[in-house]
Amino acid sequence: MTRKPPRRALAMTVETLHEALASNEDVLLVSGHVYGVFDGGRSATIASEVFGERTLASLLELCQEANRRIGEARAEGGALAGSAAAVVRVAKDSFEWVMVGKSQVVVVRADGSFERLAPEDEHVLSGEPSAEAHVRAGERKLAGVRHLLLFTDGLLSPGGAEAVEGLVSRFLGGGLTEARQGAEGADVAAVAISFLPPNPAVRKRISKVPRRVVAGGPKRSSGVPSRRRRSRFP
Repeated sequence: MTRKPPRRALAMTVETLHEALASNEDVLLVSGHVYGVFDGGRSATIASEVFGERTLASLLELCQEANRRIGEARAEGGALAGSAAAVVRVAKDSFEWVMVGKSQVVVVRADGSFERLAPEDEHVLSGEPSAEAHVRAGERKLAGVRHLLLFTDGLLSPGGAEAVEGLVSRFLGGGLTEARQGAEGADVAAVAISFLPPNPAVRKRISKVPRRVVAGGPKRSSGVPSRRRRSRFP
């Protein structure tokens, strides 16, 4: 299945957070209209390269290709761990998503309600054909969506749904830098895509209090600033 590139302008901002440490096994991807986070060292790098090729193949197909290439690398003698992944492709009025393992995609709406698109699990892109059975994927409309949050498990403190609610609350209060304050993981990759309402009066009414729809440590500073940029589809 293929996707046509978006044709209508859509104003949005993109904020990223990636701690570029030597030990960091997380990988961040921003490529065209595709955004992703990956956790798994060399396997994560292989997966991100596949998703960054700017093909019109579906994200599910790209996930299958990434799994195949990880398998090839392992067959050539590489001792590779598998990779978790969370990727979205944004179109003019919808977005496509895919998730594997503990990396997450969270949708935040204008009223502050939020939804994890799938619960986290222990599966990864391991290079084995059986790994493809554990890929979660879909497509959603962008109507009512204000933010898409993608992050590896390093951004999420223990606590399940309550931890996600806390993360969303911190993000709404101060972006990814603030969201990082409550996390205990050493490795972090995160992307926040924020869609801008056309009416400034509407922007002021956007809630900053999270309200959970579907739920699927000590405070410290990472010392690494996040990055924001404004985008507009051609």
